[in-house]
Amino acid sequence: MLDVMITWTTELVHHVAALAPGDPSPGGPTIPNPGQGAEPPFGNVVTTLLKWGMWGAFSLCVAGFIIIGARMGIQHKRGEGGGHMASLAITGFACALIATAYTIVTQIVASAGG
Repeated sequence: MLDVMITWTTELVHHVAALAPGDPSPGGPTIPNPGQGAEPPFGNVVTTLLKWGMWGAFSLCVAGFIIIGARMGIQHKRGEGGGHMASLAITGFACALIATAYTIVTQIVASAGG
């Protein structure tokens, strides 16, 4: 499972690097620039909804950590083992993905001249 994740992540990084603006290879793919026009009238609403979605997702991740902790305590009291590390890893990865999503989008927009 780990080797599949490493391979997938490596391929993802290569694809992102190939699509990055300023690709040194001539004729290489680039991210299309939608133009320098005016923002649509609903642009602020979309931004607000995205920010609310991000905070909602963070709240769900915190709730996920709390639920995992409660499950760990209950199962420990019962004398049962559990695959808690996998749950913690998945929730931690989700938090990292949410935290970096804003930065990634901001950098792409900034590099496109927006």
